[in-house]
Amino acid sequence: MPEIRKILQTLKDAYPDTDPEPSNNDPFKTLISCILSQRTRDTNSEKATDSLFKAASTPEEILRLRQDELEELVRSSGFYRQKARHIAETCRDLVETHGGGVPSDRESLLRLPGVGPKTADIVLSYSFNVRTLPVDVHVWRVTRRLGLAPMDADHEEVKRVLEEIVPDDHKLLYDRAALKIGKEYCRKTGPRCGSCPLGHHCGYKASRELSDP
Repeated sequence: MPEIRKILQTLKDAYPDTDPEPSNNDPFKTLISCILSQRTRDTNSEKATDSLFKAASTPEEILRLRQDELEELVRSSGFYRQKARHIAETCRDLVETHGGGVPSDRESLLRLPGVGPKTADIVLSYSFNVRTLPVDVHVWRVTRRLGLAPMDADHEEVKRVLEEIVPDDHKLLYDRAALKIGKEYCRKTGPRCGSCPLGHHCGYKASRELSDP
């Protein structure tokens, strides 16, 4: 297994502007933006989030919207009917069960409609200063290809491995930088192994080179 501290140093060097500190974003906005970001591009989810929060910025205000109004506000995010339904159901749950606030424990977050492990961990990490490590598809792919987790590991197993080996004060750095690596170099198809900053740590790159004729 590659040495995690060397990988972290490489990520720091490759992305020196990556902020390793929590951002303390508003929990409700973080939660809703994560729901809107599912299965779409960042630009689409950001547009939908801005549109929605200009019209309604609290669970109570969102619940006052008609369903068709809510759908129209989040249309740019794609799968907008499903997402609008999840947002309305989540807001109702927040009001009825949590007094209008966003819970700060993973179990309660996972019980909210439309909230999976990645969304729960992003809310905890970016809004509640919890030293956890969100695992989206990019972080999952990069971590397995590096050899830090087995190639057949699911998202939760990758999360467990990373939380054991990545120091608390580097968890956000790894999340943010590995996400960039996944988008820029470690793509699902056509990975740019030759120019990837983590290439000299990567078992996947080495295996591809060995398999080349």
